[in-house]
Amino acid sequence: MITYVNTVFVSNNASAALATAPANIQKGQFIVFDPDKAGTNANPYQLTADTKRFKIGMGTGKTLKDIKGQSHPEIKWSNIIQAADIKSIATLAYKGPDTEDTVEIDFTGIDQNVLAKLAEGGKRVITRLTFKDMDGHRYRKWTESYEYVTGLGDTAATIAAGIATLINKQWKRARITADGTTTAGKLVLTAMPYDDDDAVETLNWANKVRFNANIYFTDPAAEGWESLNKHFPKGVVIDKTPGFRYAASAKLVRDREAQAMGYEGILNRGNGTWPIIKPAMETDLNGQYNAITLEFENMYRAADDIFRKTKQAVEIYMTAATATLQGEIAKVFAHNDRVIEDAITEKGNIQ
Repeated sequence: MITYVNTVFVSNNASAALATAPANIQKGQFIVFDPDKAGTNANPYQLTADTKRFKIGMGTGKTLKDIKGQSHPEIKWSNIIQAADIKSIATLAYKGPDTEDTVEIDFTGIDQNVLAKLAEGGKRVITRLTFKDMDGHRYRKWTESYEYVTGLGDTAATIAAGIATLINKQWKRARITADGTTTAGKLVLTAMPYDDDDAVETLNWANKVRFNANIYFTDPAAEGWESLNKHFPKGVVIDKTPGFRYAASAKLVRDREAQAMGYEGILNRGNGTWPIIKPAMETDLNGQYNAITLEFENMYRAADDIFRKTKQAVEIYMTAATATLQGEIAKVFAHNDRVIEDAITEKGNIQ
C-alpha cells in the first residue's frame, strides 16, 4: 500500500448507487462533484469526458446547520483532483479470509542411514526459525532455535512429535504453533496471529508473522571437529506455504483510516493525550471491503514561477461493489491518453 495518503473513505453502505445531489446523500454513500459546472445548466454531480477537475465526497450521516439555521447533510470531501494529473487508479475485489504462514517439515523420506544414526540417541536435532516481519528485520533477522535430543530407537514420527512438543512447551517465546502428531513423521509449523485487542479504537497495528524454517543435526559424541559440524538430514523435505493477507482486510483498513486522520490535522486521538478530539471510526472489523486507490499529482506554481507537483491519493474502501463509482471516475479518462495507456491498459484496472 502507498505510504502517502491524502484522503481515506470507509463506507459500510450496502448500496453502490451514487448520490445525485448533496441534499439526499445517505451515510456511506458517495458523490462526485465537478466545480466547473456549478452554476451552469450542466449537472455538476455527474462527470463527463470534458471534466477537467473533480472531487469525491462521502456522506458521514451527520447534519450541519448553516447561518440561516437550515440543516444539511455533512459530506467528507477529497481535495480537487485534476483529471490530466491522474497517475493511476487501481481496484481490489475482496478476497479472504487471511491465512498464516505455514512450514511443513517432512521426515517420512529421511535417509535410512541418517535415521539409524539419529536412532542411536544423544544426537542434537535443531529446528531454526528465521523471522522477517518486523521493521528491523530488513537489516538483522531474528532467529529462534529449538534443540531436540534424540532418544534410543527414535523414528521419523517420534522425532517430529518430539520437536512439536518442545516448541509448544516453550510458549512464552513462541511465535508459532507446532503439530507433529496429525500426520506421522510430518512437523507442521504455523505462524501465530499478532496480538490485537480486536477493536477499532486501538493503538495496535495490524501485522503478520513471516518466517522461514531450517533443520540440521549434530553428533556431540563424534571425534574432533565432527562433533560441531552441522548436517542437514538427507531426505527431509521442507515446504513453505506463505500466508495470504488481503491488501484491504478490515484491520488494514482500520489502520489506514486512523493514520489518514493526521493529514486532516486530527492529532490528539490516542491514549495519554487530552482532549481526544476526533471523528468516529467507520471501519467494521467484520466488513469485507472492496477498494479503489486513486493516485494523482496536481501541478501548482511555486516561487519564481516554478512548476511543482504534489503527490496525493484517495483510498476508498467500501463493502458495496466498486463498479459504479469506478465507472463514473473512468469517464474523465476519455481525453487523458497517458492514464488510459498506463493505468488501464497495463494494469488492467478499468475495463
